Amino acid sequence: MRNIITTRVLAVILLIAAACLGLAAYTGAAGQDSPVSAAVGTALAPLQKGLSTVSGKIEHVIAHYQNYDAMEAENTELRKKVAELEQQVRDAKIAVDENEQLRILTGLVKNNPSFRYDMAEVIAHSPGQWTTTISIDKGTMDGVEKNDLVVTAEGMVGYVSQAAPNYSQVTTILDTNMQAGALVTRTRESGVAQGDYELMGDGMLRLSYLGKDSDVVIGDTIQTSGEGGVFPKGVMIGTVERVMSEENGMNNYAVIRPFVDPADVTDVFIITDVTTGQAVQPAPAAAE
Repeated sequence: MRNIITTRVLAVILLIAAACLGLAAYTGAAGQDSPVSAAVGTALAPLQKGLSTVSGKIEHVIAHYQNYDAMEAENTELRKKVAELEQQVRDAKIAVDENEQLRILTGLVKNNPSFRYDMAEVIAHSPGQWTTTISIDKGTMDGVEKNDLVVTAEGMVGYVSQAAPNYSQVTTILDTNMQAGALVTRTRESGVAQGDYELMGDGMLRLSYLGKDSDVVIGDTIQTSGEGGVFPKGVMIGTVERVMSEENGMNNYAVIRPFVDPADVTDVFIITDVTTGQAVQPAPAAAE
């Protein structure tokens, strides 16, 4: 039985070989595909087309991901350059701000050569509707002491009421605890500038203890007088908004709008020392 199967298999192999040789000879002699080859080619054509389409899509996907990697690398580089440019802008702004502060300081020193100043940054405002205190980033380690006057180029902000090693608390001109000897620039009349609870909501303070026959008028400028020996003389406080009569009818007082709104202050100057000699008086501001 085994011999019969072996003989049949051998016969089939020989038959296939003979057919292949015949097809090859036909193709070579006729110069064209044999009918069988044509049939096989026709049957395989859709498969070849599908394989070609799939191959094209695979190449497209590969190219897409290669381009994506390139774009991602480019975006990363662009983000890095943008970050560097943003840092340069920040550095430039800091330099401009520092130059502006130095310019202001130069002007302050020129107007009041007897004052010694130190620059400070406001790090906190008091909570609530009115800014009665602020905190600054300079303290006793920087030579700041209690009762040092705090100013901007426009005028008085307040005074140091508490000095810690690396920060200080400043009581502003609106606080009811603030009292400073004051002077009317035009008439040289003296009084006391002080915070007032009723005026605080409007961002104002009062100049008390004016005489009944006071010549103070709306638009007059008020500055520190130096009386009492606590605050130096010549620091601008504000302008007179209106003149009122005290309840007792014996004296007048003036409502003052300060030159500086403590709520808007971000950088200040601390008068840490006053040298011997009188401060130069600033020119009177024009009345409104």
